[in-house]
Amino acid sequence: MVLGVTFISAQDITVPTSKDVQKATNETTKQVTSQANLGGLVGQLTNNLSDKAFSKEFLAKKDDFTKTVEKTSDAAGISSSLQKLQSGLVPTAMDAGWNTVKGKWLKDAKTANSIKTVAGLTQTLESHISPSVFKGDWAKTKPVWESALSSLAK
Repeated sequence: MVLGVTFISAQDITVPTSKDVQKATNETTKQVTSQANLGGLVGQLTNNLSDKAFSKEFLAKKDDFTKTVEKTSDAAGISSSLQKLQSGLVPTAMDAGWNTVKGKWLKDAKTANSIKTVAGLTQTLESHISPSVFKGDWAKTKPVWESALSSLAK
């Protein structure tokens, strides 16, 4: 050792294997996606829509819907809830472009079997909801919501 300098030999360096890298990647993905709970994000979207966005039938069940979807973690369950949310929206809550994608969206929602797919469906639905039916706080909430949703859609 030279004053204040430590020498490291090649024997001291450990290079991670591809298996170790994959394990670390999987653990990081689990941490990110557990923090970004898709059911919770659908509930947050629902709660940020004004009452005028919903049919009377859906509005009567909105609180129960939100509680249920926020506890749901499987792709099929969240997709089913997302379809219920979509059917509970009045036509005037949707923008003009919704009619061009609605058929494909419904078809994809019925067969969705991964969180990634359902997250993409959630993004599509939100993007076609008219800005006029969102509550005032949505503008502040939306960037964080979108970021969490994007982490799940990858």
